[in-house]
Amino acid sequence: MPKCSTDLNVIILIGLLRWRLGMKRHEIRAFLITKGIYISTGTISNRSLDFLLLYKQFHKSMHKELKALIESKGCMILHMDGTHRAGGRVVFVLQEGLDNIVLDADLIPSEAEEYVSSLLSNFKENYGSPLVIVRDMAKGLALSSSKIFPNIPQQICQVHFIRNLESELITEYHKKLKSSIVKHKLTSELKALRNSESGVEDIKKLQGLWIHIAVDHLLDPIEKGVKWMSRPISYLIQYRRIKEVCDLVKRLVFCNASNNFVYGPLMELYVSLKSVLGDSTVINYYCILEKILQWMDELRDYLRISRKNNLKDSSPNDIDIDDVLVKIKIALVKMRVESRKLGSQYQNIVSVISDAFKRHWKELFVSYPVVDGKMVTFRRHNNGLESSHRRTRKAIRERTGRAETNREMEQFGDLLAIFSNLGNDAYSKEISKGIKDLGQSLNLFVGDLPRLRKEYRGIRKGAAIPIADAKRMCVLEDFIEVLESASQSIELISTLQSILGVETSAEAVC
Repeated sequence: MPKCSTDLNVIILIGLLRWRLGMKRHEIRAFLITKGIYISTGTISNRSLDFLLLYKQFHKSMHKELKALIESKGCMILHMDGTHRAGGRVVFVLQEGLDNIVLDADLIPSEAEEYVSSLLSNFKENYGSPLVIVRDMAKGLALSSSKIFPNIPQQICQVHFIRNLESELITEYHKKLKSSIVKHKLTSELKALRNSESGVEDIKKLQGLWIHIAVDHLLDPIEKGVKWMSRPISYLIQYRRIKEVCDLVKRLVFCNASNNFVYGPLMELYVSLKSVLGDSTVINYYCILEKILQWMDELRDYLRISRKNNLKDSSPNDIDIDDVLVKIKIALVKMRVESRKLGSQYQNIVSVISDAFKRHWKELFVSYPVVDGKMVTFRRHNNGLESSHRRTRKAIRERTGRAETNREMEQFGDLLAIFSNLGNDAYSKEISKGIKDLGQSLNLFVGDLPRLRKEYRGIRKGAAIPIADAKRMCVLEDFIEVLESASQSIELISTLQSILGVETSAEAVC
């Protein structure tokens, strides 16, 4: 191995322990010591990366076998999806949808057309054109797909579509509900009523504990940040609990009154809850949110992406697309009729939902293609890829901690996506079936490691302008001094270009 003294079989062992079994570096080091192998945790990091780089090269070398597998099926469905955190690079993955094999993955600056088109061009050269492309709603993906694969139908991911629609509606009205509840200063009033006394027999103190439990129940949704799918609904859940708890408080007040007894904290709790329940603005936004959730649940059920199967990459074979289309149309009509009875706000909400479906109708319900007289069914979402991203992040978080998850995902996410093929049945049976020794297969690419390491570091390094650090301050000062001492002209721009070390058309700048 270039620049290391570790045996290739040990490198494979390290890679499998770290990336397949999720062991931490110190755990791998302790395990290797039991086998008489003494290496540092830093070496384990480097060699596990080497394993991923070699495995990716092995995968790329199998593109002819992968293409033969695709051709043997007579067709291909291409799923594309990226994952990133705000401001970070995108781990972009291309997956074959019938066997769920990851065909390619890379780390790109963003999902802009220029970066995605390059990946799709290489993909087309290696594997040809798919029958259908399944993508999210990003404009860059739509433009790139149309450019590289003209006339190929594009199915937008139904999960992304519904998620975007929910973000527009649920998030907006939840913020309004939150604002209207917060004005009552309910949280601070509830916290003031907490009483943790225990082991008492006095009826007042026992009721104080009851109030404490009630307060915990009311504050729990806010403290935990409850979500519906991926949308926050903490205050909606709290309002539901306020209605339930207030009825119990009222019963306890009447019980006390029948015994000629009044407990002050209980009355304070009753007044606080009644203040919120009597607010017409709060009631209005609560009712709107409940209705939105009801409508969105119904649409999700018809699209087969409800809470029950939202995280499952279910088979599309038992989905009758014509039946789904009819049910969606009927549901939208019912919503429109119902909204007329409920008022203008509900009508506006139904208009937003109907317009969204209308704009994307053809992309949401691409017809099943027919190959050799047989209909080819496919999943109309990227939940398989999304689930894979989540599993990768979870494994990284368990291994390194939450603080390192995003950084590690950028470092290894694309390599791990390709490595996930190791657990794919079709890949094992059809692509790697002739491989008797993984070490021998990876050994073919050991000579490429210096280049692969350099490319890996180059892609992940920061986008710094190549100026020596000692000279940067001088460049900054010179630029300002020249700009302050001269009027704008072509000569001035030429001078500033020289200071910054760039070549740009002066005419274009002017």
